[in-house]
Amino acid sequence: MIHAAAMPPHLREWWLAGLFFAGISAAEFCLGFLALIVASRWLWLLAAGISIATMAVWAFSRIWGMPVGPRAWQREAVGWPDYFSTVLEAITAGAFLALAYPAPAAGRRRSLAAAVAGMVIVAVLTGIALWSLHGPQRRAFGIHGGTSGSAGSTSPHTRDGLTPERM
Repeated sequence: MIHAAAMPPHLREWWLAGLFFAGISAAEFCLGFLALIVASRWLWLLAAGISIATMAVWAFSRIWGMPVGPRAWQREAVGWPDYFSTVLEAITAGAFLALAYPAPAAGRRRSLAAAVAGMVIVAVLTGIALWSLHGPQRRAFGIHGGTSGSAGSTSPHTRDGLTPERM
């Protein structure tokens, strides 16, 4: 329930961001509970879709910044808690997709290992790519301009992307 833990600081910064985190927390809690009692392909696909959409919002906010809110189009810093939360979302999406589309019995173990390896590789590469956009080495790649939480930035944001008011 990482999203529930992240809700209060986001709520203090902007009520709609807090509402988003409350909605994601409630939806994922309900889907997790339902997945335990209902074996349904549509439910597993819905859960995978919510995880993928959550990852997309996270990546968008780290690459371009959200288009609305008090800090519209200002990139968020990549923090360890939100990065690991996104890695867990990727694993969750992969698990639900594997439930929705199981491999034939003969190749099930091999396809599961390949899926897990793929999720880990994508998570690591995404983290490295996003970190490089915000790290001090971005100047070496010719990336200039203020980003929240970046080294040398005059932004009031900390390394985890939270403003002092959100901490």
